[in-house]
Amino acid sequence: MKKIIKYFSLIILLIFVSCKENSVVNPPSDNLDFFPAKAEAKYSFNFYYVLNPGLNGTKFISIGNLNNINGTEYFAETDSSIFERTITVDTTFFRKSKTGVFYFIDTTGVSEFIPDSIRNSLSIDTESRLLFFPLTINQTWPVYQVDVTFSGVPVYSIIKISAKVIDSYLLTKTFRNSSITKLVNKIQYDMDVQLSPTSPKETFTAFGYTMDGIGFIKWEGDTLVLDLIRGGRLNFTGTITSSTVVEELTNYFIP
Repeated sequence: MKKIIKYFSLIILLIFVSCKENSVVNPPSDNLDFFPAKAEAKYSFNFYYVLNPGLNGTKFISIGNLNNINGTEYFAETDSSIFERTITVDTTFFRKSKTGVFYFIDTTGVSEFIPDSIRNSLSIDTESRLLFFPLTINQTWPVYQVDVTFSGVPVYSIIKISAKVIDSYLLTKTFRNSSITKLVNKIQYDMDVQLSPTSPKETFTAFGYTMDGIGFIKWEGDTLVLDLIRGGRLNFTGTITSSTVVEELTNYFIP
């Protein structure tokens, strides 16, 4: 398990998300739907934490109705994870547009920890960008970023996540005794963490596999990356930790 010792007085103060609409390399050209967003859709995954010993479990995802958050409508996503006789339920919120999929990042209460001397120098966004539509091989885009700024100008990035489509291929999968062959895009998410300008940079990596007409069929990699890009929160109350997880879709229903 990887650990990053935080700089308490600095890191707890800063959350900055950057989702630039115009900073995408190699604009895509296809029209396929790699993230169906429909209320009442359901997905089930088996997951495995690569620990010693490992942990096996099951995750159930259900998509609820639209919710209005600060004037923007988001689908509610409820994730119920079961392992070691423990049930964990998390709710996240996402929206889908013609240009991609965005997860809402709840920054409520963060300002309580930010001194007045620093507060005005921060730019805080409320979304991370999971996908850029439509997808194509070698496409890249910015996902999430935490910057230290001076007079409104970024000095360096504490956290910077970028994405790249590294493979695109046809895959045959069997669900409910029925086989389907669809196009899959494999996306690499790299998260660079540098807690101070003089500290070494550490990189965490995760991969997502998204299938046309279904959505994500597999996730693998560092939980620190996956939790954040899928609408989670960074925890600054102790050390920042990450373990390795593999999640694979076992069944789905899309109305």
